[in-house]
Amino acid sequence: MKFTEKVKLLFKNNMDDYIRAFITGDDLDNPSYGDALMDPSTALKYTAVFACNKVLAETFACMPAMLYRKDQKGEREAVNDLAIYDILHYKPNEEMSPFNFKEACMTSLNLGGNSVCERLVNGKGQLVGLYPYQHAFVDISRNPSNKKLIYTIRDGISKKELTRDQIFHVPNLSLDGIVGLSPISYASSAIRLGMSYEQFGVNFYRNGANPSGSFDIPGELGEEAFNRLKIELKHNYSGLKRTGTPMLLEGGMKFTPHTINPVDAQLLESKSFQAEDICRIYRVPQHLIQLLGHSTNNNIEHQSLEFVMYTMLPIFKRWEENINMQLLTDKQRAAGYYIEFKIDALLRGDAVSRATAYAQGRQWGWLSVNDIRKLENMSAIPNGDIYTQPLNMGEAGKIQVADQTKAIVDSIYKIITNYNES
Repeated sequence: MKFTEKVKLLFKNNMDDYIRAFITGDDLDNPSYGDALMDPSTALKYTAVFACNKVLAETFACMPAMLYRKDQKGEREAVNDLAIYDILHYKPNEEMSPFNFKEACMTSLNLGGNSVCERLVNGKGQLVGLYPYQHAFVDISRNPSNKKLIYTIRDGISKKELTRDQIFHVPNLSLDGIVGLSPISYASSAIRLGMSYEQFGVNFYRNGANPSGSFDIPGELGEEAFNRLKIELKHNYSGLKRTGTPMLLEGGMKFTPHTINPVDAQLLESKSFQAEDICRIYRVPQHLIQLLGHSTNNNIEHQSLEFVMYTMLPIFKRWEENINMQLLTDKQRAAGYYIEFKIDALLRGDAVSRATAYAQGRQWGWLSVNDIRKLENMSAIPNGDIYTQPLNMGEAGKIQVADQTKAIVDSIYKIITNYNES
C-alpha cells in the first residue's frame, strides 16, 4: 500500500484501531472480513446492521422535538419563541434539513456510540445552529491541567480542538457516563461472522461450489471430444439466456442434475441466526427488517408496541435530557422551558383503535370534541370545548340515576309549560 493510502486509512479509522492493526499484522492492502477494521462503513456493508440502523435512525428523525413552557401551576403550553425550536424544526445548519440532521446524529450514535455536534453561534455567542461530525473523526480526552473535556476533530490532514461548551454531545451506553460505547466494536465478532456468511454465499456460486449437474459417459473421451464438449456446453447451454434449452447428448452420455443448495449447507439458517443476533444487539423487532420467520399477524402488533416502549422511549429520553441540559440555558430552564419529543404518532394505532379510545375519553369526560380533532390534526369547531359526563355519574350516597332522570324531565317540563303560558 502506498504511503498516501495509508495516511487516508489513518484518518478514516480510529487511531487505536490503526495501531492495533499494525501490531497484529493485519493486511491493510486486502483485508478479509475476519481481520478488517470494524469501522462504521465496514459494518454497514452487513445488511442486518444497515437495516437496524435505518429503522432506528428514520424512526427517530420522523418525530418532532416540541418546545414547551410550564408555568408555576404546572400547566404547560407549546411555544416556539426560542432559537432551539427553529434549529430542530427548520434549519439545523446551512447544509442539512432537520430530518437529515437527526438521521445523521442517530446513525453516529448507533455505530460509534456517540453523537457529537459543533455548536454554531453568532457574534453575541447565541446558539444559531448545530453541525454533526462522524464519531470516527472525533477523539475525546481530558485536559491534564484543568481536567476538562477536549474534543479533537480531525478533518483530512487538519484538526481542531473544541471544549465542552462548544460541543453538543450525546453518549450511548457508557462505562463512565461520558464517552459512549460503540455497538459495532463490542459486537464486531457477530458482525464479522454475519458478513462471512454473506461472503460465503457469494463464493458458493462464483467459485462453482454448486454445480448444476454431472455427465455420465461410458468409456473415456478423447482430448478432441472433451474439448468439443466443453465448447458446446459453454456456447449453447450456459447463461441465463439459454436456460431451458434442450440438451443434445450422444454416445450413450447421460446428464444427472444436482440438487445441492445453500439450505443443505446450512447457509440460510446461519445467516438468519446472525441477523437475529444483530436485532438483539440493537433491540429491533425482527419483522422490522423483514425477518418474518417467527412473526404472525397477532404478535406483530404487540412487538411494534414493545419497540416503542423498550427501544424508542429510552432513545427519546436520552436525547431530551441532553438537549435540555446542554442547549438550554439556566435562565431558560428556570423559566419553565424544556424539549420533549412528540411520539403520539408511534402510539396512535389504527383508525378503529383510535376511534374507540376517543369515544371512551369523550364519554367519561376527559376529552372534548376539539381535543379529539386536535389529536387528528383537524381544526377546532365552535362549542367544541365542552366536556360532558354520563348521567349516572354522581357522588356515592347522593342523588340516584332515577332521581337524576326525573329531575331533568321535570326541568324540561317546567321550561315548556312556562313558555306556553307566556
